[in-house]
Amino acid sequence: MDLHDLAHKRLELSRWLAAYQDDNAWRNIEAEHYAYLRDRANELLQLGEVSTDTRNRIAEAAFEKYQAYLRLNTAAETQWAWHYEYLVHEAETLIGKIGGEGHLFAHPDRQLMGCISVTPGVVPRLIRYVDYDPVVVGIVDGLLIKRPDAEPWRMTLIRNPNAKRWAAG
Repeated sequence: MDLHDLAHKRLELSRWLAAYQDDNAWRNIEAEHYAYLRDRANELLQLGEVSTDTRNRIAEAAFEKYQAYLRLNTAAETQWAWHYEYLVHEAETLIGKIGGEGHLFAHPDRQLMGCISVTPGVVPRLIRYVDYDPVVVGIVDGLLIKRPDAEPWRMTLIRNPNAKRWAAG
C-alpha cells in the first residue's frame, strides 16, 4: 500500500496528501512545509484519524521528500534547474525571466526570447527559432548564459516566500 492508497480513506488524510504533493511549497518554503506536514501527521494520530503505523509512514515520506527538495533547491541556487524560475540580467539590467518550463520572456513586454533545450547528453542551451530553424543564443553554464558574441547573461533564482502555506482545516 503506498501513500496514494490512503487518499480517500479520510478527508483529513486526503488534505495531508494534497499538501504533500504541493511542489510549489516544497520549492519555496521546504523547511516550513515539512514542519507543517510532520505536525499535521502527529495531529492526525492524536485525533485517532490514523494509526501509529500510518503516521510513521506519512511522516517518513514527508521527511524523505524534504531531504530531496533540500538537495534540489540547493542545486537550483548554483545552476539552472527545470521547474524553477530565474530573473535574467545583462550587467545590472533586468532583461527577462525564465519560467519553470524553460522559456525566456523579455522584460517588460513578455516577448519570447528563447527556450532552454535540455536534450539528454547535451549541455543545456538557450535556443531561439528563426524561420523554423533553431539558433543557439547561448550555452547555459551554472547560472550564466554564455553568448558567443556578447557578454554573458546572469540568472538569479526567484524564491517565493509567499507560497501557499497549508494550515489545519
